[in-house]
Amino acid sequence: MLKKLMLGVAAAATLAAAPVAAQAQTIKVLVAQEDWDKDSLERNNRIQRNVLNTWNSTLNSPAVLRQMKRYGIDGLDVYDETAVTLKFYGQDRTRRRDEELISLARQIKNPRIDVVVLYSLYARAVKGPYTGATKLLTSMSYRAIDTRSGRFFGGDNLDIDPDGVIMTGCAIALNGVGPDRHCVKEFVSRYGERLARDSGNALALRLGALLGQQYGDKTAYAEDTNDKLGDADGYKGDDAGDGESLTVAKSGIGRCKNIPTTFIVEYQGFSPRQKNLIEANMSNWRCGLDLDAAVGGSSLSNAAYEYKTRLNEGQLIRQVRLMTELMGIVAEIRNQGRNTIEVRAIGLRGN
Repeated sequence: MLKKLMLGVAAAATLAAAPVAAQAQTIKVLVAQEDWDKDSLERNNRIQRNVLNTWNSTLNSPAVLRQMKRYGIDGLDVYDETAVTLKFYGQDRTRRRDEELISLARQIKNPRIDVVVLYSLYARAVKGPYTGATKLLTSMSYRAIDTRSGRFFGGDNLDIDPDGVIMTGCAIALNGVGPDRHCVKEFVSRYGERLARDSGNALALRLGALLGQQYGDKTAYAEDTNDKLGDADGYKGDDAGDGESLTVAKSGIGRCKNIPTTFIVEYQGFSPRQKNLIEANMSNWRCGLDLDAAVGGSSLSNAAYEYKTRLNEGQLIRQVRLMTELMGIVAEIRNQGRNTIEVRAIGLRGN
């Protein structure tokens, strides 16, 4: 009996002495609609509710969670504004300025909000000057702020297409039948939600990089992604994941059956060294025919190219995505219409 007791005490002492595994942290976030600008959509309507729900859902379960974990961030705890302010704040207020929203976030004591995200949504229908077709212009601006100190964590201004998206179906007047209010709201919501998803994923990754660096283990992510993704597109397997030597083999010419198309590919937020790597690789991609600088598209951190290729648009986007991943750059790749592809490096320290 005494022997069993001593073994039990020894086991308990061993457990007590064992190091406790460090837990990944989470970030408490509140998303609020900043609608003081009369040109922005007012809060508390169906479109804004749909977009807010998308913001909250995206931050709650971001598509970039796997990348966030390399910084030691296990996710974002997203809180609903109405639920956490119900007992002390009027819920019908609209056209609120940023000072009111920041002050509101600071008044929330349970839970204490780490980051407040303020966004404004803009939408307007315009007539085309030649066809008379109705186009929807949709844009979103947002920024994230440390609730306590006021530190700026990141922000952006996004639009779906600078020239607008043609509205179709019951969302427009057609053959003497006027637009349906339900269709118009759902049409606008669909594109507003897309902007919210793009913004939410980019912001989640920025927050992870800024707030979790001291906890993270980047090597685990690097080893996990070093899986020779480029083999199918002509990258030499030995170079996968090596940003210093993105050597490309020009192969598979016989598979290039698409008609030649010239794309404008614009890279934003890349360093001069990274642009050199980009140019060297695009010049050697399979199915590529010509690479030239686009007029007026280059600056210290930006570079725009006219790229003539037999790759179709989907293949080209995949090739760009593959290249940025192998370079170790987290980037957002967007189709901007009219054969334009925009590649925006997400502003992470160490990117």
